[in-house]
Amino acid sequence: MPDAFIWYHADDKLEAELMAWLDEAEAKAGVRGKLFIRKENEQTTFMETYSDVTSATIERIEKLAAETPLFANISRRCESFFEITP
Repeated sequence: MPDAFIWYHADDKLEAELMAWLDEAEAKAGVRGKLFIRKENEQTTFMETYSDVTSATIERIEKLAAETPLFANISRRCESFFEITP
């Protein structure tokens, strides 16, 4: 199964709310994500990662995000990859 990488630009002041979002996603989608942050050129990028998830789970996470007011003005980009290292 692939790993999912979901990234978006958001205000760094949303960090606590985004951590709470991970709890909500875990409760409703059954998978625990990790949250990463990068601050560069006066722009903050967050990335959620979910390991070893099905396409259906990725779709469920993105559907939940679309229904969450926190992401109303945030454009999420989701990509998935299969690990090929042994």
